[in-house]
Amino acid sequence: METKKYTDVYIAGKVYTLGGFEEEEYLQKVAAYVNTKVSELRGQSGYLRLAADYQNVLLEMNLADDVFKMRRQVAAAEKKLSTQEKETYNVKHDLVTAQMKVDALTEKLEETGQELASVKEELASSAAELHVVKEELAAAKKDLEEADLEKEIAEEEQVALSEELKKAKKRIAELEERQNRRH
Repeated sequence: METKKYTDVYIAGKVYTLGGFEEEEYLQKVAAYVNTKVSELRGQSGYLRLAADYQNVLLEMNLADDVFKMRRQVAAAEKKLSTQEKETYNVKHDLVTAQMKVDALTEKLEETGQELASVKEELASSAAELHVVKEELAAAKKDLEEADLEKEIAEEEQVALSEELKKAKKRIAELEERQNRRH
């Protein structure tokens, strides 16, 4: 159990001994605040001409006014804090949602990157196959050109042989005719 603490405080020109469970420093701050209020009121014209009980009522009213104003400020601050907490929650929620979208897009980007790599590999493989087919086509074209050339040569030789055959037949016919004339 906490023990009661006592301290001497100065208010309105008098020393008072106060007791409480708060720290001495806190009690001194409270006394200093009351002393400041008393000094403010004493600085106003006419205050000192009032009866002591009326002076005390004015002091109490001023202190109560400060309390009510502080309560209003605290309520406004709590309302503002509540609004900011809601906004913070909404921002955090939006942030989590955005992070989930980023994660999904990152995953999709990685998948697309893998697909792109696969397509690049297929393209490289197709390019290699195309190169082989082009080489085979070039070789076939060369073979075809050689075959065409051989065909032309063969046709020319056939024409030449055909002419020689005609000449030979003609010669044979002439020889047969000579022989037939001789017989």
